Amino acid sequence: MATPNQTEHSSAGSATMWCAFYGAGIIATLVVYGLLQEGIMTQEYAGELFGYSVFLVMCNRLAAVVYAVPMGLIKGENLKNEAPLWKYLLVSLSNVYASSCQYEALKYVSFAVQMLGKSFKMMP
Repeated sequence: MATPNQTEHSSAGSATMWCAFYGAGIIATLVVYGLLQEGIMTQEYAGELFGYSVFLVMCNRLAAVVYAVPMGLIKGENLKNEAPLWKYLLVSLSNVYASSCQYEALKYVSFAVQMLGKSFKMMP
């Protein structure tokens, strides 16, 4: 029979392994997503690079809505806005602008360089 101390240790080890598994899955998914972004933006289509990065951002956001709404309904979440709509608008516009810039930057630098640039902080 397991003592309470052994059960706690086993439970903590299991939680750690699940946390590492989920973390690795998130990182792997983001790497694949970034490589696909780079492939779309650097490949030539009829002699030109992809010119409508805002369209890619829109497709990304629509896919997120298609996933989020059913999940919210399944989980019983309230889909009504809690904050004023203009606050959502400010966050949305800044996010779309930043995402469009990210896609456009992939025309000039690789995904790895872009991630390093976004990750580093300015030195004082």
